[in-house]
Amino acid sequence: MTANRLHRLVAAGLCAGLVLTGCATVAGAPTTATTSGSASQHGAPPLAQPELDTSRFVPDPCRLLTEPQLAQLGITVAGKPEESPLGKACRWIATDTPARINFSLNINTQLGGLDQLYGRKDIFPVWQPLEVSGYPAVIADDDDQKSGECQVNVAVSNTVLVPVGLHLKSGADKPPDFADPCPRGVKILEQVITTLKGGS
Repeated sequence: MTANRLHRLVAAGLCAGLVLTGCATVAGAPTTATTSGSASQHGAPPLAQPELDTSRFVPDPCRLLTEPQLAQLGITVAGKPEESPLGKACRWIATDTPARINFSLNINTQLGGLDQLYGRKDIFPVWQPLEVSGYPAVIADDDDQKSGECQVNVAVSNTVLVPVGLHLKSGADKPPDFADPCPRGVKILEQVITTLKGGS
């Protein structure tokens, strides 16, 4: 997924919520480590796991993945900070490595949580709920999953999402999972959740 295309998708699908919510949320606001059963207005599944505090990672999302975790994912390059429509992000450009992937992570404290994303699901041609390490998540994308691209959002609290947008290398050297890229996004977010829980 090119950076411009991902930014357009995020801006259209997620930042649309800023207009409706009046931009009232505070970026980086800490969450409490409690399990919540708050009611869903738009059909999102409830959070059945403890909320995870993302505040210390907002200034530097590259810290969401440790070197050992990157090694497990086959990523041999360092993340590069960048700006996205949702604030600070981190991108790993590993298309010319054996992993053959380009992906980015950020912490979405602006939309208002997974339920707000569910309220906008009609704008996404691809919508597939799932779980990541017990946390509710959804594949929300503007293209089918046979293009080597995927965006997965996981709810780590009732108000915070962590999205990963990835693009697998295309052409003659494309990886064998090019037609099914989303499991890669799930594996990346599993490692992110481990980091947020304080593991390694």
